[in-house]
Amino acid sequence: MRISLNWLRRYLDVTDTPERIAEVLTSVGLEVESMERLGEALRGFVVGHVLETSKHPNADRLSVCSVRLRPDGEPVQIVCGAPNVAAGQKVPVGLPGAVVPSSLHDPSGKPFTLAVAKIRGVESNGMICSESELGIGQDKSGIMVLPEATTVGMPLAEFFGRDDVVMELGVTPNRPDCLSHLGVARDLSAYYRIPVRRPEVAGTDGGGNTAASLTSVTVKNPAACPRYTARVIQDVTVKESPEWLKRLLTAAGLRPINNIVDVTNFVMFEYGQPLHAFDMDRLSGRRIVVRSAEAGESFTTLDGRTHAMTGNELMICDAERSVALAGVMGGLNSEITPETVTVLLESAYFDPVTVRRTAKRLGISTDASYRFERGVDPNAVDEASRRAAQLIAELSGGSVVPGVVDEYPSPIAPKEITLRLARVNAMLGTELTMETVSGILTSLGHRVTHVDAGTVICASPTFRPDIEQEIDLIEEVARMYGYNNIADSTSGSVVFTEPSAAERRLSDVTGWLQANGFNESVTNSLMDAKTATLFSSSAVSVRNPLSAELETLRPALLPSLLQAVAYNHNRGARTVKFFETGSVFERVSGDAPYTFVPGYVERFRLGMVLSGFSGDLSWHEKQREFDIYDVKGTVLSLLRSIGIDNIHLIYYDASNSLNEQSIGIEIQGTYVGLMGRCSEELTGRFKIEKPVYFAEFDLGPVLSGTGPKKFKGFSKYPSVTRDVAFVVGEEVAAGDVERTIAEAGGAIVSGVTPFDLFTGKNLGTGKKSLAFSVQVTPSDRTLTEAEIDAVVAAIVSRVSSRHGAVLRQI
Repeated sequence: MRISLNWLRRYLDVTDTPERIAEVLTSVGLEVESMERLGEALRGFVVGHVLETSKHPNADRLSVCSVRLRPDGEPVQIVCGAPNVAAGQKVPVGLPGAVVPSSLHDPSGKPFTLAVAKIRGVESNGMICSESELGIGQDKSGIMVLPEATTVGMPLAEFFGRDDVVMELGVTPNRPDCLSHLGVARDLSAYYRIPVRRPEVAGTDGGGNTAASLTSVTVKNPAACPRYTARVIQDVTVKESPEWLKRLLTAAGLRPINNIVDVTNFVMFEYGQPLHAFDMDRLSGRRIVVRSAEAGESFTTLDGRTHAMTGNELMICDAERSVALAGVMGGLNSEITPETVTVLLESAYFDPVTVRRTAKRLGISTDASYRFERGVDPNAVDEASRRAAQLIAELSGGSVVPGVVDEYPSPIAPKEITLRLARVNAMLGTELTMETVSGILTSLGHRVTHVDAGTVICASPTFRPDIEQEIDLIEEVARMYGYNNIADSTSGSVVFTEPSAAERRLSDVTGWLQANGFNESVTNSLMDAKTATLFSSSAVSVRNPLSAELETLRPALLPSLLQAVAYNHNRGARTVKFFETGSVFERVSGDAPYTFVPGYVERFRLGMVLSGFSGDLSWHEKQREFDIYDVKGTVLSLLRSIGIDNIHLIYYDASNSLNEQSIGIEIQGTYVGLMGRCSEELTGRFKIEKPVYFAEFDLGPVLSGTGPKKFKGFSKYPSVTRDVAFVVGEEVAAGDVERTIAEAGGAIVSGVTPFDLFTGKNLGTGKKSLAFSVQVTPSDRTLTEAEIDAVVAAIVSRVSSRHGAVLRQI
């Protein structure tokens, strides 16, 4: 937001230097990011009076001029090459030492510094300048001739109204009231304790009958347009704006257009209220209808671009067609032209979310949409309209039609908030009085009602939508009292808290992965809808997304991890091992675990990916690529490292568009997730050429596991190992057989390890052989051979009956 100091001083008698004012603004929360002195480029340029001219003795195209630079000063001699220089003219003169912004004699147009010089043998003590050389216009045909009444010796910056300082404010999104000169003046007024001079605006028009007889307003979507006012100004003449208005708009970074449009921009930067002027004679039916757009409707904005509507936009229409995108930009079909004689002036309050959604989708950002998105004051709509109508009438020779059409069915009232003095002082560490606190809040526009000696009720103004609770009022007091005035204090104690069991376990998980060569990835929890729907049909869409690429909450961690894999492979990485912990989101029906908001579920998950080669280049062994056993071994080792042993793997034969070689993961009887190999179709979508193995599962059961690890002593008695091999169907998973062996053997079986997979014609069609090493460890005695054989027999019996297995002789 560009703030002109000259403009600001129209409302506030502040005498501090620009540098001090910038410090004050920053201290009250309006950071001054930069400061520009507009007259700096014209330093050393003054108004001169050409007394006489004569031909240069050595050059036909040059003139020798006698120029007075001060009312009572002696004239100086200046050589000039302009064809239009003549005695009696008031002209801009650059003095020796001044920097001319643009040179007509240098092909690059670079600035140059003036000095006393001899031109073709005649001394010249300055330069009479053209518009182009001064950098204020395009005219290169001759010198710039100033009005005859211009004072000789006046600094040129003063003549052009450029003796101004412009500050660029970094206005935070919660302060839409400071997107105006009056808003900034209000904060400075509270700090300096001097009154604000608000513009003198004509009183409320009586009745509104006359304006209502010329036009009407129908609001069909009051939720998106809580208030809409229309005023009429007749018999206007569209022309160039006066210099004072053009100077102020230019200082604020705006391009002057004509007196009607310039007034609407001026009032927007004065009040913070965007306005729009329609040529009323171009409005069909001379009426306004505010409605939602129709899906597929097209509309051409003032910039000449045609946009297709989706049905979510808010349109300003006449009796037949759309004439403006509400809060964003007007249309070509109703713009002000030199032929305009009757103006319908719009001043409204539009829903910030609706305006932001429209502007974002269409890629349009205007000064109006910027303000509406953050929230304008619904109760200043009429005052800004009256101010603009009054100025339009003054500058165009028109007249304001009495009355206003004001559609405001549900007036927005100020919020009432209770403020306790004790709470203020406790939060700030101060000893402020109620008089001081009330004075600060009143100066900022709050209406304060005293309840008792220690409590007040504040009606917060509607131009401050960010003030919602007591702590917000305390912040207002703090910034105006001055953070520098709050005494320093040192905390008497430092409180350390022990991490919870879940936090410790999560640290164990991430630490183990990092120690085993994984890099942690931290990605955005938002993604595009197309990718999200690949992984879930119940993805959660965001109502007001930042962009089309960030419109859906992620239903899984894998998509972002695959993007990381693609990025690293494309940059030559041979080994890629990433993991990420974070929340995923889905829509659900009814109650479900981890449902904090009805209809939605949020799960905290761990995702990991492996792709490329499993080790570094080495002279003594050949590199191999990751396979399904790498990701399976990683998951099992990770879980066992944190004391989780009751793990069951479910092997799926079928593949789908996302994965193959899929293995489900159960922990303590609860299904938590999946691991496997990403399908070629999926990796192809992410432009990954190498196989990618993944695992993704809920961390809830992992982090809520049983307490600390407990030491289990070693048996004093010797262990015995027996190898068994079973011929089973190809569909039988080794993990299921392994689990059955452990169950059948009971507590005496301390380990089951698969060590061989064999297929061959001698086994029969559709058969395979699985071999396991079974470790039997007694806790209280040395086992006899008969006892060991009994354990093996129980295992064979259980595996045979459950899996249709046949014991194979090894």
